[in-house]
Amino acid sequence: MIRPSAKTAVVFTLSLACLLPSQASAGISITSYLSAQEPVFSTPKTVSKEAEPLSEEYQIGVMVKALSRAIASADEPDSLHIITQYGTDSRYYVMIRGWLVQELSGVQSQLDATRGHKTEDHSAKEKLTERVGFLTQAIRRIDLE
Repeated sequence: MIRPSAKTAVVFTLSLACLLPSQASAGISITSYLSAQEPVFSTPKTVSKEAEPLSEEYQIGVMVKALSRAIASADEPDSLHIITQYGTDSRYYVMIRGWLVQELSGVQSQLDATRGHKTEDHSAKEKLTERVGFLTQAIRRIDLE
């Protein structure tokens, strides 16, 4: 029997995998898709003490949005901390590590493609190299914690 939290993680992972089958083959990442979407709902401005606790689905949504921003903005000082915070939670470790590995695979592929070309634009290569380093560090950090 699967624990409810594991079941939620599996369902969430499968729903992410099935989210954009046509766009996924076109090379659009989940991170870029999520960051480009308009919010489906808005959070209440004030939360009263009598309010019900936030649902697990809502909390997972908040986590995914925070991770999406952290992965997309490696230059932010707290990005690695956010990834480590969520990635070391055993309920979400496999999902987050898989997400990071997929991002790393895409960036590494882009970097490998630029190495064959002799261009004067070294800033793109430097950015890709920094991103590979960041993603590698994030994976190592959640693996070791």
